[in-house]
Amino acid sequence: MSHASPLARLLVSHLRPEARGYAEVPALETVLAELLASARAAWPRVRLEDAVFLRYLAERLAASSEPERTLRAFPAADLFLACACVHGDAAAQAALDAHFLPKVAAAVARVHPGADAVSEVCQVLREKLLTSEAGQPPRLASYLGQGPLAAWLRAAAVRTALNLRRTAQRQARAEEEALADATLPGGTHPELEHLRQRHRADFQAALAEALTALPSRERTVLRLHLVEGLSLERIGTVYRTHKSTVSRWLARAREEVLEGTRSRLAERLRLSSGELHSLLRDVPAQLDRSLSSLLASTGDNEDP
Repeated sequence: MSHASPLARLLVSHLRPEARGYAEVPALETVLAELLASARAAWPRVRLEDAVFLRYLAERLAASSEPERTLRAFPAADLFLACACVHGDAAAQAALDAHFLPKVAAAVARVHPGADAVSEVCQVLREKLLTSEAGQPPRLASYLGQGPLAAWLRAAAVRTALNLRRTAQRQARAEEEALADATLPGGTHPELEHLRQRHRADFQAALAEALTALPSRERTVLRLHLVEGLSLERIGTVYRTHKSTVSRWLARAREEVLEGTRSRLAERLRLSSGELHSLLRDVPAQLDRSLSSLLASTGDNEDP
């Protein structure tokens, strides 16, 4: 058949060899027009060119013995939104935040309960969905439209939560490694070294508790920066804010961890102010290494 019709021509030019059957759909132009109309009606604020979406669709169509039926049943609105998110449309990303990510919370809570844990999983998931890594497209680009986007996101969120749970057994070891980094002696004074060795377990517990007490956003931003290696600019893109704001978040998180560690040790130990100062003297210089070790134990090591 001839594909003089513009929508059909755009789709057919990008079909993979195994999906060439879609080129033979008699009413291809009409079907594509209906898919686009339904997608734009679902997301009226999203701006995405027909050519961009149809190429995106063509690259994701699987072989089918009934191509017209497959096309008519395709979740076009979901793929349209995913395509726009991947291409950086702010309205599409806002719609993802408002309409989809809140719906995964219940599934996450069953795997990794607790409001802070759910919030942290959702933030880590969002970063992976929308941010390119090492030249690779965002993880949301792997959504192929082979089912509802909401179901795909729930599965991705549960995998993220399970990763966090599976790393829980490594937490104690990571804390010990972090403690070893944070309490490296700054000198060779035997009394100071004895003080540090004596209160190693107390320091370990105080540092871990201070980190846990941080709000979930601060913990996530620390993880993205210290463990994942994201720049301030990229973290700002994830949270739709300026890098200077991210810098303030990181500085405040470090200050809260230091103060939380100090206050917890003061409550537990009967040390003089001089002894407490000596115990914590080298912590600020080692803090990022210590936090990186702690946070790595709860990092998501699988793609959603």
